[in-house]
Amino acid sequence: MPFTVADYILERLSQQQVDTLFGVPAAYGAPLFDAVGSHHITPVVTATDLEAGYAADGYARTKGLGAAAVANGVGMLSMINAIAGAFVERSPVVVVNGGPSATNLANLKNLDVLFSHSTGQPDGDLNAYRLVTASAARAGQAADVPALVDTAISTAVRKKRPVYIEIDRTIWTAACSPPSGALPVTNPAAGTEQQLAATIVGLVRAATKPVLLLGTEVQRYGLADKVAALITKLGVRWSAQVLAKSVLSEQDAGWVGVFAPPNCQPPEVRNADLIVMLGCVFPSSYATFIRDNTGHIITAYDGKVKIKNGSKQNADITALVTALVAEAAKEAPVPVPAAVDPSPPVATGPLTYAQVFDRVGAALDASWLAMPDTFLGGASAASLPVKGRDGFLTSAVWASIGHSVAAAVGASFGSSRRPLIICGDGGFHMTAQALSTFVRYDRNPVVVIIDNGIYGLEQYLIDSDFFTDPNVTPKPYVLLNPWDFVTFAKSLGVQATYSVDTAAELDQALAAVKTSSGAPALIVAKVNSRGLPAVLP
Repeated sequence: MPFTVADYILERLSQQQVDTLFGVPAAYGAPLFDAVGSHHITPVVTATDLEAGYAADGYARTKGLGAAAVANGVGMLSMINAIAGAFVERSPVVVVNGGPSATNLANLKNLDVLFSHSTGQPDGDLNAYRLVTASAARAGQAADVPALVDTAISTAVRKKRPVYIEIDRTIWTAACSPPSGALPVTNPAAGTEQQLAATIVGLVRAATKPVLLLGTEVQRYGLADKVAALITKLGVRWSAQVLAKSVLSEQDAGWVGVFAPPNCQPPEVRNADLIVMLGCVFPSSYATFIRDNTGHIITAYDGKVKIKNGSKQNADITALVTALVAEAAKEAPVPVPAAVDPSPPVATGPLTYAQVFDRVGAALDASWLAMPDTFLGGASAASLPVKGRDGFLTSAVWASIGHSVAAAVGASFGSSRRPLIICGDGGFHMTAQALSTFVRYDRNPVVVIIDNGIYGLEQYLIDSDFFTDPNVTPKPYVLLNPWDFVTFAKSLGVQATYSVDTAAELDQALAAVKTSSGAPALIVAKVNSRGLPAVLP
């Protein structure tokens, strides 16, 4: 059989160790799914288009590169929220779309006849994805495919961002030359890195209370070992953003805790006289802190370095970290202070919001991948005592509720750890169908739902008095329709289900799910609607 356009895309993905394609097949893109078997790629058909995007994102964060394909128009626009989050949080996902043919476009232009799922704009999907990807292009002829695909996948790997590939629906099976040579997947050095490294290391050694703050680019670019060596050679304390939690082991020397203002601010970071921020992505909650402390902050991310109040300079982060290690090695290593590993309290009494995190923290070991959702307990989740490296995954900057459940589909394929999802009941409502995908593909995530009957985070942000004053009623629009979560999960094939309302019962449920490690499980943790996590006032 001839080598085709579909083969070309799949072969290039396979060369980058992608072995799973997430999506919802449709007529325009079906030939891509037909061809996966020849490239040792498993198609995973998700329950929704949005789930496909989240799954590919979860896979990319754990494996290095993900891929998704859904129907043009209706599927692509449904999935765009997930890809926007991947764009913001540096997760490289290759989006492949079967697009309109030349005849479809001519009919639209000349006859005002819409093609399937068309908005009446010839470049609807293409223009939409240009907003949330590092590369977006359409191939109308087979001869265009190799260069377009190579540029897209190379861009995804080098920039750690999603990319979009649209293929004329009529050319999927057209003959195409096989890939030639390896793709360029590293960024060139800017030439500034040695001098910048010397300046930064000099400033660190001159400071009395320096600290490193690690961001997601450290994980995305595989720099954990080099950064660990840098910490050892400088003898410096270190913290991490929520998005980069457990990029290094939190049991390593120098760890002071997650820094995520306003609720998580270790004094070692808050009172530092120099903060070197490596690969960080800053949500709005950092604005005040950074604005008030620019005189002793160094940032390195997105190919730029800014030293205190100076101008930004071009610098590749991989080359910079390499140079920092070499510069730090010019002097004898300095002892690094020991990390703090707090012990969780004992399980007693009725289950509270705060106790959910205590009990989950007590159950965590190196086999779990903790995946908290965006919810009232986000700050508490950031303080979970994760064991080892790469044991935490969350949407901490884009903050789209429901991400965790669907992203666990992909993470269960991309990580050797077992996903342990912690989400609010409102977030679970968003992507609950992912339980069906767990069952269909023999995935084993565990979902812990904090059932308090409301969109707790929204209520807290709008009127936090509700949580302390029994006379304050919740906003009517934050109240949730109560679900029977256990019955729902069982209807989708999840056999291991638990409903708990005491701390001891949650301990027992978490212990029980460990014995069912080959199948998904659901734990409904019932808490009072006025309960708050420990870190919130």
